[in-house]
Amino acid sequence: KGLTAPSLLELRFKPDWDSAAPMLDKAALLYKQLGDIDKALEAYERAAYAQERLGSQWHAAKHYEVIADLSRQQNRPKATAKYYKMAGDYFMESGKPTAAGEVLTRGARVLEEVDPEEAERLYYDSLDVYESSEQGAYAVDSFRAAISFMLRRERWADAVETLMRFGALSDKMGANNTQNKCYLGAVVTWLWAGDAEAAWSTFQDAMAVDSFATSNEAFAADALFEAYRSRDEEAISALVKSKGIFKQLDHQVARLAVRLPSPGSKVRRMGRKLKRLMSEPEEGDYDGEGGDGFGGEGGEGGGRGEDALL
Repeated sequence: KGLTAPSLLELRFKPDWDSAAPMLDKAALLYKQLGDIDKALEAYERAAYAQERLGSQWHAAKHYEVIADLSRQQNRPKATAKYYKMAGDYFMESGKPTAAGEVLTRGARVLEEVDPEEAERLYYDSLDVYESSEQGAYAVDSFRAAISFMLRRERWADAVETLMRFGALSDKMGANNTQNKCYLGAVVTWLWAGDAEAAWSTFQDAMAVDSFATSNEAFAADALFEAYRSRDEEAISALVKSKGIFKQLDHQVARLAVRLPSPGSKVRRMGRKLKRLMSEPEEGDYDGEGGDGFGGEGGEGGGRGEDALL
C-alpha cells in the first residue's frame, strides 16, 4: 500500500505502480486462499486499480471477475452484478469483446435465481456486446440462455424480441436453420401467451425473409395458425405432437410448443381473431367471450397462471 502513494522519505514523488501491482496481486491471492474474503476483496480492488493505472485493462478485468465471484459467495447480488459489469467493460476496453460477452453471460446465469432483474440486465449487456462487436459466432449460447431465462420468467414480449434478434443475427452468419427456428419459436411463444394478433403479426414479419418463407418452419407455423383458426383444442394438440419440427426447437421453446394450446388461453377467442386476420370474418361470428390471452389480458401480461410454464 505504501508504494501506491508518494513518499518524501523514500524520494518517491509519485506512486510506484510497477512495484505495487505484483505485491497487491499476491496479497489478494493469499487472502483468498486463507479464506479471509473481506481482505481478499479489498486487496483485489487495489490490485485491479493498480492494473488500471498501468494500462493493463485485461488484468483489471480478470481481477473484477474474481471480485464478482467473491461477492457472490457472500450473497451480495448487487455487488456481484456491479463487478461482473465492470469486468465486461474492462474486457471491452482491452479489445476482448468475446471475453466481455462471456463474463456478462456468466454473471447473468449466477444471478438468475437470486436477482432476476440484475440477471436480465447482464444478459442484455452481453447480447449488445456480441452484436456491436460483430462477434455473432460466439453469441449462440448467450442468446439461448437469455431466451430460456425470459421464458421461465414468463416475459413473453422480451423473449420474442430476443428470438427475433437471434434470428437476425443468424441471418448475418448464414445460419438459416437457426434463424428459421427462432422465427417459429417467436410464433409459438405468442400463441402460448394467448396473443393471436401478435403471433400473426410476427409471422408476417418473418415471412418477408425469403429463407424462412420457403422453410419447413414456415409451413409448420401456417398449419398451427390453421389449427387455431379451427378453434379445436384437440386439433392443435394433435398437430404439434405430429410434427417433429416443434420438438426440434430450443429446449425451453420446445417445451411450450408440445404443450399447446396453453392452459387458460381462450382458444375460441384466438380462433375468431385469426379468422379475421387471415380472411374475411364470417357474419355474426361472435359467441360473447371477451378479452384476449389469459384472464382477458393482452399477450405480454397474460399467461401468469400456475400452469403457464414449468
